[in-house]
Amino acid sequence: MAEFNDEQPMYENRPIPTDEQAERYLLGGILRDPNVMGSVVTIVASDEFFFFERHRLIWHALTQLYRAGTPIDVLTLSAELELEGKIQKCGGREYIFDLMDAVASSANVDWNVQHLRSKFVLRQLIKASEETIKKSLDASFTPESVLEEAEKNIFAIADQQVRQSLQPIEKFVTPLLDRLANRKDGITGIPTGLAELDELTNGLQDSDLIILAARPGVGKTSFALTIAANAAIDYNRKVAFFSLEMDGVQLAQRLLCSRARVDQSKLRSGKLSRDEMNQIIGKVAPINQSPLYVDDNADLGIMELMSKARELKRKDQLDMLIIDYLQLMKTGNEENRAVAIGNISRGLKILAKELHIPVIALAQLSRKVEEKGRDRPQLSDLRESGSIEQDADMVWFVERPYVRTHKDEDYNKAELIVAKHRNGSVKDIPLYFEPNITTFFNAEVNGGDGGDDGGDYQYDDGGDMGAAGFGDFG
Repeated sequence: MAEFNDEQPMYENRPIPTDEQAERYLLGGILRDPNVMGSVVTIVASDEFFFFERHRLIWHALTQLYRAGTPIDVLTLSAELELEGKIQKCGGREYIFDLMDAVASSANVDWNVQHLRSKFVLRQLIKASEETIKKSLDASFTPESVLEEAEKNIFAIADQQVRQSLQPIEKFVTPLLDRLANRKDGITGIPTGLAELDELTNGLQDSDLIILAARPGVGKTSFALTIAANAAIDYNRKVAFFSLEMDGVQLAQRLLCSRARVDQSKLRSGKLSRDEMNQIIGKVAPINQSPLYVDDNADLGIMELMSKARELKRKDQLDMLIIDYLQLMKTGNEENRAVAIGNISRGLKILAKELHIPVIALAQLSRKVEEKGRDRPQLSDLRESGSIEQDADMVWFVERPYVRTHKDEDYNKAELIVAKHRNGSVKDIPLYFEPNITTFFNAEVNGGDGGDDGGDYQYDDGGDMGAAGFGDFG
């Protein structure tokens, strides 16, 4: 990787992005008015922000004084540099005095720090690009690994830009008020709208990888879509739903019927009454205005998923990610299927931690759970279960007795089995399922009559129909 220093002012016969005079003026402005140090230190997070070694050493000494609460002036700075044995490398006391004499005031400190930050970012990009070139020429690295590392480096540089930027207080107050307005007692994460689950988890927590598994036809997609809709529509959380099994139109149909409480078969056949059609139309605007995004690319790999998630996070458009489902994701060149799925699950866990969001990955259960005739799935029933179970912070199983028994009394019964909970207890949570609208509710909801269910489904029926469908990203 490129190493920049005072003796290497050129890179590939071109000037390196630097501005020695601006560095001098910034340091001199701080010495003229030490009160600006508090705002500058929030932006200059690294000594490498300064290109020239003497300025890096001076900045390091200034930060030492600032952290210790020592008054900053030319004398204390010189003393600190002498204590560190760096005073001569900085040009001696004379250079320190020259820095302060070079500026009349601290008036231009803000401009200088922003100007130098742009130079610093460009140098970081040069280093990241050179590392990418070196690995691209090295046959021991796969294209996927080089791309992953390059993307991670670029994302880190962009993320650092956001974190280091000074923001008006409004940027922090407004999200805080939004969270307070939408929160329920004890909910610190993303609400699911399912009371017992939220009570158990305190909401879905940042950096958690959650595996949601079920037998085919039990309703894992319906459960995931229920959570996605509750979080996005009722709580205004930004949710990205990657569907490898169903297309976006099918998901939109499910969501509209769920929210309007209209039988899906009627919508498919077009045999809707006037009231039912009005119910459907009344739910379009709240859905369209919600921060719910759908990607229905069936040929999705872990690298592409991570790239899209990072881009959404960079744009502040992602609070939670859902993938339906894990075993359908495109794998690399691994010959062993279990190894391939393990790489995907590890990638999802890394992504959850990197972006500080909960990630829900749907998964298939192996056929042995049906062959053995057991009523309840176990962790070992997860297909390619070893790596998935190890990476997951939580494992949920969706159960519907009616799928097995076909008894009328089981028609609306459902259960969420929290089989693993790294940061809490496990629990079996009873739920109510309405098959005609493929939606899960709190267990106290009964009869499917569309009545008030305690606040989970209270919508704004007003608004125009608006644009059709969800937000979409390529």
